Amino acid sequence: MPVVTHDVVPDGDIYIVLKNPNAKWTAPLFKLRKHATDKASYIRDKCSMDLPKLLRLGLEPYEYRIRVSSQHLITACPKFKKMLQSPWKESAPVNATSPSESSDQVPCIPAIREISTSGWNVHALVQVLNIIHGRNKEVTRGDTTLRFIADMTVIVNYYECVEAASLAADLWRERVDVPKKYGKESIVLLFISWVFSWDAMFSSMAQLVMEHGEGLEHVETNNLPIATILEKLHKKRQWSFPVVFNRLNHLRGELLQGRMGCNRKCRDMLVGRLGAAKNDMNKKFGNWDRKHKGISVGLVMSTLDNYASPKWRDPDEKGRAHSRDCSIKSLMQPTFN
Repeated sequence: MPVVTHDVVPDGDIYIVLKNPNAKWTAPLFKLRKHATDKASYIRDKCSMDLPKLLRLGLEPYEYRIRVSSQHLITACPKFKKMLQSPWKESAPVNATSPSESSDQVPCIPAIREISTSGWNVHALVQVLNIIHGRNKEVTRGDTTLRFIADMTVIVNYYECVEAASLAADLWRERVDVPKKYGKESIVLLFISWVFSWDAMFSSMAQLVMEHGEGLEHVETNNLPIATILEKLHKKRQWSFPVVFNRLNHLRGELLQGRMGCNRKCRDMLVGRLGAAKNDMNKKFGNWDRKHKGISVGLVMSTLDNYASPKWRDPDEKGRAHSRDCSIKSLMQPTFN
């Protein structure tokens, strides 16, 4: 197997040996609902995320040996520290020499140890190592794709060197086009923002998942370690449907009790609209308050949006038009907020 060497630190005391490079697939496989279809049907999200040609062609038959400094690794990365301060297989010493009997005045040559790893995007790994070693001029400053940022972030997360990479990550964030639709890009950015604690962006991406996700069966995370986060959001999504269903029932009771609505006529119309809305949702989603499959919170919200406030004026109340706040959408909005 051909071997490619790269010196991050020419006199370093560690070789990071990368085998089977570019094998990890950090872009999730994702299925999106087809628009304008009565039954739930899905197509694969074909967003390419600007994949490099190198990755499209498959795996490279190379082994990469990257020379680095153990002191930098230990200082920046707790995981490297554990490897280098323990007799792990991944950190075995090589090339150790000792003085011969005839040359006992010659000092020992320090052992160069190896840390074996596999699968990483080799360019992303070199970038992360440049960051760890403070080689700022070697850090990518031009156009950086979301996929490449994801490859670097997965490495940063695995080796627990978030703090060391945080300044570089701020530069990456400036180059990210924030997706406005739910898809593989929003899932990837959800992971990146979680790793680097970009709170506002994480909340925005989590909101997309919560509103438009239709179940974990439509997302295959591959080598992107985000399954735990998606499971938590999925549980919140499942929890939200009974809340919406119960709120609709509660709203009907409040209207019948006269505690909502402008007046009796307003309440009568809203009760009728509410019944029509629930009937339409049962037809469209089935037993949606229990199964939670094939639907999203966003679909429920859009269905309720179709039931706007009726435009009417009570002839017995001159000068007063029907309040825009008296609509199913407006009365349900606090629940979605």
